[in-house]
Amino acid sequence: MFCPKCRYEYEDILEICPDCQLKLIRELPPEEDPEYTELITVFTTPDAGLLALAKSIFGDAGIDYYVKGETAKTLFAQGFMELQVHSEDLDEAELLMEDWQKGRYVGEDAEDEAEEEKDRE
Repeated sequence: MFCPKCRYEYEDILEICPDCQLKLIRELPPEEDPEYTELITVFTTPDAGLLALAKSIFGDAGIDYYVKGETAKTLFAQGFMELQVHSEDLDEAELLMEDWQKGRYVGEDAEDEAEEEKDRE
């Protein structure tokens, strides 16, 4: 018996995966090959603080991102880091970066507070 999530094999005496709490199955489906996706750099900086802000903006927007060079920067304290997104998120990511760099970015929390303030009036 196998867990469909963690794919761990258990003896037939169990019906539920003790870790995932899912019902065990007799055979696992074949693993899917990961899908290739193009990553595009939308922000480059040597500053870890600016990178953290950009990452939080993308996190708020629900955009998956990857950072190229972050480990090297941590290890050697030099170099640039690149924030990259999937090609399908490029337009939204570029708009967010443009708004942020021009001082027009407003995060979700600020938008929620503004709506609540409007409702109180």
